[in-house]
Amino acid sequence: MDHRKAVKQYSRSSADQEEPLPHELRPIETLDMTMNYLLHNIVNRSEIPNENLLEWYHFLWDRTRSIRKDITQQQLCDVKSVALMETCTRFHIHCSTRLCELDRHAFDPKLNDENLMKCLQSLEHMYGDLHVKGVQCPNEPEFRSYQILMNLNEGDILWYAFQITKNYCHRHQS
Repeated sequence: MDHRKAVKQYSRSSADQEEPLPHELRPIETLDMTMNYLLHNIVNRSEIPNENLLEWYHFLWDRTRSIRKDITQQQLCDVKSVALMETCTRFHIHCSTRLCELDRHAFDPKLNDENLMKCLQSLEHMYGDLHVKGVQCPNEPEFRSYQILMNLNEGDILWYAFQITKNYCHRHQS
């Protein structure tokens, strides 16, 4: 096996599973290298004629989910971990359009949207934690708008949009 090309597979946590050992968790630099490898060597394979899009999707979903899990387990919250979470979010947005014509048994748009929402919720918490530290993430308005678009049918979405706009404007006037 070429260890430079090996990418950690996602494994679901179970109730009887102990906390991960330190050597099982990847530091932010390794997570960043992993994401860069996926972006430069795997993502563009979806454009190759006759590429199996389901295998492509499941491989990338699994590996990006593993990155998200490492971020969550280590409670990482800095600009680099936010950027990784934003990339995972963009992956699910891309798949929503790229794979929408596939059979629903092969690509489940509802499951993809659930993962997209989990990414957006993680980002919302990370942005909030970073605001407390005085850190502003450059892509926050973009991802807040995705959150709004994903929740257009919710009754309180206008209130939410008003609150984040008010808070964002307040931080930039100070």
